[in-house]
Amino acid sequence: MSEPLAVGSKAPQFTAAASDGRTYALADLLKSGPVALVFYPGNNTPG
Repeated sequence: MSEPLAVGSKAPQFTAAASDGRTYALADLLKSGPVALVFYPGNNTPG
């Protein structure tokens, strides 16, 4: 696992599959304006 990002740092460029079946790239989303990233570590996991 990688180290957590420091508060206020820039997110690394990445591409991720979404629940709607599409793939999204951070760089493409940023072209439309600011992006809020929210991570749920326990989402869709047992427990």
